[in-house]
Amino acid sequence: MAPCEITDDYYAILEVSQTAPLDIIKKSYRRLVLLRHPDKNTNKADATTAFQCLATAYETISDPEKRKIYDLQWVRIKHRQSTEQETRKRHAEAAEAERKRAAEERSNRQKEQRASQECLQQLEKLRASYDSRIFELNREIRRLTADVKRLQEQDDEESRKARERNSWWAYLTSPIYGGKVQETAEQKQQRDHERHQRQASRRIKGSEVGQKEARLQSLKSALQGVDARIAAERKKKIEDEARAQRQEKLRKEQEAGRQFEERQQRERYAKWQAEAEKKAAQEARERTQAAKEAREAEAAAKEEARKVQAAREEARKAREAAAAAARKRFSKLAHQRAPPSNSSSNYKNKKPCRHSAFWPKLEGSHLCSHCNTVQRRFAFQCPGCNMVACAGCRQSLRNEKMRRQTDREPWETRFDADADAPYYYDDPYMPDF
Repeated sequence: MAPCEITDDYYAILEVSQTAPLDIIKKSYRRLVLLRHPDKNTNKADATTAFQCLATAYETISDPEKRKIYDLQWVRIKHRQSTEQETRKRHAEAAEAERKRAAEERSNRQKEQRASQECLQQLEKLRASYDSRIFELNREIRRLTADVKRLQEQDDEESRKARERNSWWAYLTSPIYGGKVQETAEQKQQRDHERHQRQASRRIKGSEVGQKEARLQSLKSALQGVDARIAAERKKKIEDEARAQRQEKLRKEQEAGRQFEERQQRERYAKWQAEAEKKAAQEARERTQAAKEAREAEAAAKEEARKVQAAREEARKAREAAAAAARKRFSKLAHQRAPPSNSSSNYKNKKPCRHSAFWPKLEGSHLCSHCNTVQRRFAFQCPGCNMVACAGCRQSLRNEKMRRQTDREPWETRFDADADAPYYYDDPYMPDF
């Protein structure tokens, strides 16, 4: 089974709180096993991974030692997950705002482009209309100019003929050709009428030409204004396209910079996370090693205490055996040194020893008759009663004797008149018999 990453929140996977007891964790795990089993979630691609993570979470949380180690990392994992969620939420909000802004800019740009296109189409239609009207006016002006020129030519021809009729050459050549042809009044009147008609038509057509030329000039001026507007709209369109391209390029650069910054931030966070996990693993290993060493030290201390206790017990038993042997030996020695049963009444009636004489030092192991402790190196023996005692007991016995110094008997009363009886003196300077 592939292990689940330590970055997961096992309590969230098991759907329990961090302080949940083991029975609640077991119930939740059994419920989730039935719900998330891969055989019941065949339509999900990550069902096996989720089930493995669930098993790993239960395996970690159900073990007290592993749970204790995991709880030390749970706060960091929870903080990291909350930080990641806030970061993802912030990035999603920023991406949504950027998407809305881009959509609004694109919509505004499309509206501007449609308005500019409609304006250009209207201007093009207006230009085409002006062109057609200018073309018609030019054709009318050319026709009227041609008519005026034709009428002028007719008038000029009529004037030339009239001059020829009234010239000297016609007068001189008239006898040769049969004389001057006289024109009737009707013909003259007809010719004058035609001349007047031509003049009137020429004046009318001339005025029409002037009007049409003025109108043509106004149409040309309007056409120039339309051309200027079309050029301005086309220039604006080109500038808008260039600005849109620059904005798109800038947006792409900003997006690339943002992605680069996010990638660097993710790398820094991954590096920090790896270092934190490494540090946490090192701390966990150190804690585990420290706990192991503490357990080993505790076991060693217990073993040492047991050995010390056993040694003390053995020493106590040895002391008791030595004390028993010493008591047996000294009881035997005391029995050997005891006075015979047929001793005189003076010996039986002797006073108790006051331990005031000089106590010689005895080398070796001896039993103190006062405190019943074994003295391994040396002891002291009273010369009066042969009592063996340690230094402390000797001092206490001698001090007790000094306190009783006022109760001592006179010198003559301490002397025994019986020559056969032994002498018991409390004077340290008198010999011990």
